[in-house]
Amino acid sequence: MSQKAIEPNSVSAWTIYLKERFPLPVYFLLSGGLVLSGSVLAYMEPFTVLTLLAFAFAMWLFATLRLMDELKDYQKDLVAHPTRPLPRGLIKTDTVKSLIRVSMLVGLAISGGMYWANPVAGIFALISAVWLWLMYKEFYIGESLAKRPLIYAVTHQVILIPFCLALSMRPQVYGSMLNLKILVWAIGVLGSFFTYEVSRKLDPKAHPVLQTYLEVYGKGGSFAIVLGLFPLCLAAALMSHLEIWLLPWSVLTLLSYGLLWLSVPKGKVDKRHKLIEGFATLSLFFHIWTPILKYWLAMQVGE
Repeated sequence: MSQKAIEPNSVSAWTIYLKERFPLPVYFLLSGGLVLSGSVLAYMEPFTVLTLLAFAFAMWLFATLRLMDELKDYQKDLVAHPTRPLPRGLIKTDTVKSLIRVSMLVGLAISGGMYWANPVAGIFALISAVWLWLMYKEFYIGESLAKRPLIYAVTHQVILIPFCLALSMRPQVYGSMLNLKILVWAIGVLGSFFTYEVSRKLDPKAHPVLQTYLEVYGKGGSFAIVLGLFPLCLAAALMSHLEIWLLPWSVLTLLSYGLLWLSVPKGKVDKRHKLIEGFATLSLFFHIWTPILKYWLAMQVGE
């Protein structure tokens, strides 16, 4: 079926959207790692009914966030990415707006289910859902945030803290002490996720309308942001005793920024930003998956 024959908002149109903008295997991997790692850090069995509920919440948040970003980036995409589903008319913007509103109700319902399973996790899920809506509305100060890209980025990344706490299902008090393992892990995820977001927006050939980190802050500024995030990853690795798993990838990502100052031989395709993004992706993967991978490894050794 040719693209011209695809009816807007049809099943075929949404199938293309999922394939191009929300690939399910990627988000299953992302959500699954967060949920399973959160479970074992909370001293729970990784596969329970609560795990399924947390996984549903994670997939909901990422799916809703993707829709929100598609809608907010619509005007830019008309110029810089006209072949994406919304700019080329496969998905109507009015439909996305309506779907976001319905999705928020679904998110609140899932948060309620999580509250029933564990009140503290449910509260953090509700905080995450409310924060997601505020992100969508640019905290009702969109013009001010637009003038401060770094503050904008921070406000859109800190949601990862309550989100990770919600997915752990038991971010609660043990005796008189907070389970610091979960909080430390969440901070590490925040640092690696933020680093990934910076690292994937370094294409020197990106359209100026996209206002990438490289465009706005330059090489030095982009590196400075990642350098400022490194202590979060370092502290999380050391405090959770996962430095052997995590530090090599954080350090490699940081060092890879040196590629930005290397000259590309004439006639060669500039792939420096792709290498940096690759290291950041691996770092993010291990920050998310290491707790459950370590748990499985210990189970195998125990056997």
